[in-house]
Amino acid sequence: MGADAFVKLLIFNELDQSQLSLLDLKLDLQTHFDCSISREAIHKRFTPEAVAFMKALLAKLIEFRLTAENAVPSSVKSFNRLCIKDSTKFAIPKEFAETYPGYGNFNKKGALMNIQYEYDLLSGNWSCLDFTKATRNDQLDSRETIDNIEKDDLLLRDLGYVTMPYLIGVVNKGAYFINRLPTTINVYRKKNGKYLPIDWNSLDRAFKNKGLNQMELNVVLSNKYKLESRMVIVPVPDDVYKERIRKASKHAKSKGCQLTNKYKIKARYNIFITNVPENRLSLKYIIQIYRLRWQIEIIFKAWKSSLSIHKAKKVKKERFECQLIARIIWAVVNWKLYQSANLALRTIKPDIGISVLKFFKQATKYLALLRGIIGDSHSMKNWVKEKIIPLLPYLLVETKKGKTSHCQILNKNIYGLG
Repeated sequence: MGADAFVKLLIFNELDQSQLSLLDLKLDLQTHFDCSISREAIHKRFTPEAVAFMKALLAKLIEFRLTAENAVPSSVKSFNRLCIKDSTKFAIPKEFAETYPGYGNFNKKGALMNIQYEYDLLSGNWSCLDFTKATRNDQLDSRETIDNIEKDDLLLRDLGYVTMPYLIGVVNKGAYFINRLPTTINVYRKKNGKYLPIDWNSLDRAFKNKGLNQMELNVVLSNKYKLESRMVIVPVPDDVYKERIRKASKHAKSKGCQLTNKYKIKARYNIFITNVPENRLSLKYIIQIYRLRWQIEIIFKAWKSSLSIHKAKKVKKERFECQLIARIIWAVVNWKLYQSANLALRTIKPDIGISVLKFFKQATKYLALLRGIIGDSHSMKNWVKEKIIPLLPYLLVETKKGKTSHCQILNKNIYGLG
């Protein structure tokens, strides 16, 4: 069994990890490669070297960039990249706990896989994908990956990544952030050379007495770091507020404490912080831009619903890792197809995009066919023309009434085409 057969065997197998057996692998090799090999011999092929090989292949694919002709022209971009980063965790068999330990409320006595993923929403290129221990949390990741940030990047990240060293690092790189305000970061206003804490009671009264639906303040983050920032405050619906209080009260009770009045007031609002100047991004667009962060959640959903990356069974650790990496490689291959089609479509109709979930669902149906033509550029072009392009009108993002799609947000706020 050569490297080509090994890779295709894992990438294009239709069964997920919880179903795939050594017998399935043996029969697959026999059918597609006329290769007779025992199950024990296949088992022995899963080695640390095999894992390293699969990781190297994945890294090479991630390095591959979409062609310039499909990319958005740099002349219409407000930022170098629009990088969205998040992590996804899922439980795996407890036998892997030594390498991938759980912690706290996250499968503490079992094993937990953590995937750190970042991509550029403008080009569709992946910035990074790392398989890490869940105990290496998002805050540590944000500190250790500062050097990956480029000048004029706009970064959207979940609260878990946001610390003052991270925000300072973004500024020092000449880049920009839009984030929710973490509860751990105190906010001040500079007045007469003094840094005065924000009076949340006064802000709350101002919203209620004046009937405001948004507010922007120039503030300073952290008395220690004194980072200047814009702060945008928007009230949330009453049902959202009540749910926040319910969850927070439950958590506080488990810790033997109570919610502070300050927390209760802040829970009534979505509070955003950003260092993007107002002349580059006005207040009314800050919230819309932050909504783009949810695109990464859709990708994670596609990986789990179409690829079942979160499903596994007790097997040799190296086999588990090889099979998981193979699933992600399959995702990369189809992501390139998705982005090529999506960017090509948007050059014609900028406000329309292809749904990630719909595309990946259809892509799984062509798994066997794609396996046969991969590496043959001529056959691949014909396959895309005959199978993928006719489907595109049925794979478009559906915009809910009264809602703005992520394509429309990008066009108006980032590309300046609205």
